[in-house]
Amino acid sequence: MNRKHNPALMMMVLALAITAPGCGVVNTLRAKNSLNDGVREFNKGKYKDAEDKFQEALKLSPGLTNAQLFYARALNAQFAQSLTEDLGAKTIAAYDDIIAKNQDKPEAVDQALAFKSHLYDELTRVNPDKAAQYKKLQRDTLEKRAQLASATPKTKADVYYTLGVGYWKECYDLNAGYTTRKQPIPPDVVEKMKPLISKSHEYLQKAIAAQPDYANAWFYEKLVYLEESKVEPSRFKELKAKIEEMQEKFLALQKQQAAAEAGTASQ
Repeated sequence: MNRKHNPALMMMVLALAITAPGCGVVNTLRAKNSLNDGVREFNKGKYKDAEDKFQEALKLSPGLTNAQLFYARALNAQFAQSLTEDLGAKTIAAYDDIIAKNQDKPEAVDQALAFKSHLYDELTRVNPDKAAQYKKLQRDTLEKRAQLASATPKTKADVYYTLGVGYWKECYDLNAGYTTRKQPIPPDVVEKMKPLISKSHEYLQKAIAAQPDYANAWFYEKLVYLEESKVEPSRFKELKAKIEEMQEKFLALQKQQAAAEAGTASQ
């Protein structure tokens, strides 16, 4: 048997080693290089260049979660600069892709839902004609984030607080023009306010249940009771007592938190 090495045969073996199973390893390494290049461009504020690098990384390794996240972040940064509806939709699609491909990675899903809900909130101002549609999508997305099996009490509290404050603001905006001018709130506006007040109470109480020392949730409960006193003046005495109770709770928690921070700082 001829034991001399056959150069042609060796080249074929080498080619197979690169293009067969090892190809995945090589592509992963190349993808990580593109990812690192993209991060550098992102940190320089060159978001379109970063997007291209992250997209290149994803072509080489579609399952690379960090590349998926950074690709969406690069789009998000461009959306923040241009505030166009098309780019907003493209960014949301990127976050949807992360959610679909990373069901076994709860942190990635949570992060994608958080950014996605913020995008919907921004889009309410980008296209006021579709504000109600985008507001509903934002609220649905926040609900999904709170319902994740991995959601911590703090995450739930933050989500429910955001929802509660959103309903309060919608209610406040409906009647602010009338109350500022000291005019009676029209009956049709009062009827629109009532379900918003109910929803705001519901979510702020959920926030408090998840995190009882959430001072700002107690503060906004006070503000919701103020709105309630506008639609039910006959209950003013009862509601005034609730307003004072919420304010006292808020101040007590603020004092408690300040004392805790002072204690930590002195250690």
